[in-house]
Amino acid sequence: PERHPAVLYTLAHGAFNVYTTSLRCLACGSRYYLNYCRRDDAAQKTWRVYYSGLPTIVQSESHFLFDMKLCELFRAQTVHSHASFTAIARIYNAALASSSSRNPTNVQVSPLRMEHIVDLFNLVSLLKHHHEQQSCLHLPEAARTQVERLAPAMEERNHFIYRNNQEQWFHACDICRKMFAREGRDYMLSAAVTDGVSVRRFCCAVHNCPQPLPTYRSRFCPEHAAMESVCAVKDCSRSVRSGKQTCDAPQHAELEENYHTTGHLQTTGNTHAAREVPVQQQADEQEDDPEQEQEDDEEQEAEQEEQRQHQHGEAVQDLPQRRPKAHFGRRRTHNEQLVVRPCGIILARGTFYGAESLSGVADFLIRVFPWRNSLPNVIFYDNNCQLHRYMAERPTLKRHFEGTALVVDVFHFKCKHSEADVYCSTHCNAMAYPQLYDAATQTWTFNSSACEQTNAWLNKYRGIVRAMLPVQYEFFLDEVIKERNRFLVSELENNNHRPHTIPASA
Repeated sequence: PERHPAVLYTLAHGAFNVYTTSLRCLACGSRYYLNYCRRDDAAQKTWRVYYSGLPTIVQSESHFLFDMKLCELFRAQTVHSHASFTAIARIYNAALASSSSRNPTNVQVSPLRMEHIVDLFNLVSLLKHHHEQQSCLHLPEAARTQVERLAPAMEERNHFIYRNNQEQWFHACDICRKMFAREGRDYMLSAAVTDGVSVRRFCCAVHNCPQPLPTYRSRFCPEHAAMESVCAVKDCSRSVRSGKQTCDAPQHAELEENYHTTGHLQTTGNTHAAREVPVQQQADEQEDDPEQEQEDDEEQEAEQEEQRQHQHGEAVQDLPQRRPKAHFGRRRTHNEQLVVRPCGIILARGTFYGAESLSGVADFLIRVFPWRNSLPNVIFYDNNCQLHRYMAERPTLKRHFEGTALVVDVFHFKCKHSEADVYCSTHCNAMAYPQLYDAATQTWTFNSSACEQTNAWLNKYRGIVRAMLPVQYEFFLDEVIKERNRFLVSELENNNHRPHTIPASA
């Protein structure tokens, strides 16, 4: 046996010092710990093999133990109050850690830090996932940090969600499926809503590149690392000067000098302004530094330029020559695309890198609804008039979606779309479909703004996820979406909306 000191963090009794003991099997050499056994495989690589089932005490690291009830509280704070990991650690240290009657000697225990909460969130999420899939979690023993140890299992779980979508993909209830009687026969009508939300992370500076960045501060992925030596000015392929991001062209060098000068002025201004910002807000929005704000402005300007070119097409060539454009900062993904049921259940999420393009939306919808009989009868989208045109010109897409009405949601149709657009009024107007509006009660059959409302919930995570690397970013968003879906299902049950799951072939 081996015995070593640790700290147990609990919900009811605060934090106090304990000892943990591990046992070694003399026959096979495996060592058994609280949650896992450590054993070698045939290649002599050592693994942590976690026991089946969910533990009541989670050993996140050798010297840190957590009561599962406390883990559930931390997760609920993340999902329902959008609490940052830093805020969760501070709340526990301030309100719960010192309440222990089991630490009468008042021996100092290690306070929780943000990284402890992050690792705990990831580990508990993985344990829950493998418990639900009736499998065992395997983590490599050799790792410099817990983040490095958890990353392969997190990436595997990300691929699982990508292939299968959210567990509520099969969801149905009285809000998102309606029954009608027509000519003596009953029939069913289902709906979904899709939209983009500007929750973003850093990505490769090459447009539309989905490859992950090696570090938080990197501008390019490993595949495009050679671009670091190419001038940052658009359409310039000359080599950069030593220690700079532009070539020796005077106009290009001036752009870089102005960029750094503007960043210095923003830093000076924000230093004074920060004195008026509450400490907690500074902690929760610590990623919003002047350099990143400048990158946001630069990227927004680049996106506006791309949008102008998309709208004007070849006519842009005839416009007066504009000043050179450059991208010095890190690029962010464009948006997260969601598919939501009218009841608020999120079916799927996807990351869009360069733009919320029509082709990207069409491909995303096909990934979410790969079979024609898996499609809802109605899909609401604020740009469905353009999407309908796009699909009508492509036989494969047209055939796949021919049984689905592509309708503009009511709010955007009234406020954002021209009444003179005959195509949109003919094909995408909700009023053109009698089943979508009850004239007797003057109510809409479905809540076509469900995605906008869900976006408002997801958007509150912007400050938390913007600095995450891809694996952690995908893992975190999928996990909070899954937990929110489960909460909504319980609410639907309590309100007698009869939530249930349906076969994929239905």
